Amino acid sequence: MTTMMFVKFLTFLLCLLSACMPVYAGADGSIKLYPLPLIELEEIINDRFDQLGFEVSSNTLRADEKILIAKRQKEKWFISLKHHSPLATKIKAVFTVAGIPDQSRIDILWNLISTYRNTPSSKDSLIETEISNQVIPTAVLCRIESVVCVKAKGKDRNIQLSGFFVDANGLIICTAHNLITSEAITIVLFDGTSFRGEVLKTNPHLDLALIRVNLESNAFVPLEDGRNLLGMGERLYSIGCPNDLGGTIFSGTINGPPRRLNSLPFWQVNMKIYPGSSGSPVFDIQGNLVAIIKGKYRGTDALGFLIPFETIIEFFKEE
Repeated sequence: MTTMMFVKFLTFLLCLLSACMPVYAGADGSIKLYPLPLIELEEIINDRFDQLGFEVSSNTLRADEKILIAKRQKEKWFISLKHHSPLATKIKAVFTVAGIPDQSRIDILWNLISTYRNTPSSKDSLIETEISNQVIPTAVLCRIESVVCVKAKGKDRNIQLSGFFVDANGLIICTAHNLITSEAITIVLFDGTSFRGEVLKTNPHLDLALIRVNLESNAFVPLEDGRNLLGMGERLYSIGCPNDLGGTIFSGTINGPPRRLNSLPFWQVNMKIYPGSSGSPVFDIQGNLVAIIKGKYRGTDALGFLIPFETIIEFFKEE
């Protein structure tokens, strides 16, 4: 083998290895190497920023490096994408709010990219089908980090629900499906981190449960901003974990008058509801909490019932 052939072979081998290597994080957690082409990684990030209502600009510094700057009110992202190999890109991210760095939001970005790499195309289409035909209000998107996936290990089977923080001290509300006999509760945050949860109380009749985790979070849904009265045809948005896919947003409309079941009122809604959606918070276009998903009408995936805000308040007023 000639020297030139050896060099070419070594270059090819390095490119191949870099494409197969695990994600590498820099010492400060703001730099990673992903086995994705630069153009694909740029598309993923641009799509996400667009969904969240950011204004994005891009600049090409060199043939192998691109800079993305995204702004939304006091929030600002600075992202550098650098070509590492034909199948790998090095990314550096800086996020600030009013000029103050926030590493937790960068961790969410890493989780987004990792989820993209590990998510089958069927799950990707689940989200894209719902959000491609409309713009999700910014006030709703701002609630996404307050929503969690609730996983419970019961005596007979494992269950998965949705829930959301209602205060800054780790208090979470969700539906009470099978949580009474659950042996262990795991709470998965939007960024993919997990915490052990403790069930504080349940009300099977109202189908609501309260869970606490040892965590302080600024991302929560204030109950004082909730709404009781909804109008026929009003557009609503749910955020939850259908099929264990956290942060999924569906939209729908009130398509019937309030129904009563076992003496309790429920809103009837035309909205996609899948296994794991129960417990998802439902918001109006201003991002105000209006309900929680209870479940769907048997035999359908788009006719559902919502636990109204007044029932949520009743649950919190219980001794």
